[in-house]
Amino acid sequence: MKPRARKTWLALHVISSVGWLGVTLANLVLASAAFGAPHLYRAMALLGDLVVLPLALTALATGVVLGLGTRWGLLKHRWVLAKFALTLVAVAATTFSLRPELHAAARGVAGAGTSVLAASCVSLAIYVFSTAVSVFKPWGRTRRRA
Repeated sequence: MKPRARKTWLALHVISSVGWLGVTLANLVLASAAFGAPHLYRAMALLGDLVVLPLALTALATGVVLGLGTRWGLLKHRWVLAKFALTLVAVAATTFSLRPELHAAARGVAGAGTSVLAASCVSLAIYVFSTAVSVFKPWGRTRRRA
């Protein structure tokens, strides 16, 4: 990949990943406050549909492009593989668990608010860990080196 293209893809990846982390932090704050103000779950559901999911899919897609198009590879380094696996899990959880729970909480389903708060905590931990892995690039190369 040419340097200008790599930098463009990298900028898109960082923007979408940091955006995903930021919206998750905002959702954590909203989930905490929503126990006393349940109408906040509607805002969280909107964020889930219109912001979180597009950011998640963009972070995944740009990460794959960078993995395939740069020297890091998608399967050459353990840190890239770990980020890829965590991102796949996070995108699946966002799509099939978090968003339905947000909508359930917005409808007033009992217990959904606790699930949303827990999901926000887990999501934030995953994104902070992935960010740290991106900076420190630990664990060396994989055996596959593909």
